[in-house]
Amino acid sequence: MALLAGSAVSVQAAPIDGTWSGGGYVKPADGKRERVRCRVTYRRQTAKVYSVSAVCASASAQIRQTGEILKVSSTRYVGDLYNAEYNVSGRVRIRVRGRSQSVSFSSSAGRGSITLRKR
Repeated sequence: MALLAGSAVSVQAAPIDGTWSGGGYVKPADGKRERVRCRVTYRRQTAKVYSVSAVCASASAQIRQTGEILKVSSTRYVGDLYNAEYNVSGRVRIRVRGRSQSVSFSSSAGRGSITLRKR
């Protein structure tokens, strides 16, 4: 709940379905931290499960991931991503705040964090 002009107003997260874009960083396990730009699309599969398709690019690489996330609360999601090109799986955690979301991810190949906005 948020207070606005002395009255209670419910804060709702935007639906996660659709395309989001933004940036942040990736830190390969054996390399230096790099800035990255990403475009992520979520598609509802069931009431709580969404498929994920993501394309991220840094100065040195373009990375494509797919996966599934599970809605665990009104603003939080967790799931797994897979990169077929490098045969790497990882974990993703998402927090949605209105038309913005904070995403953190990790795998044996590295970790990172991005902030996305609804397109």
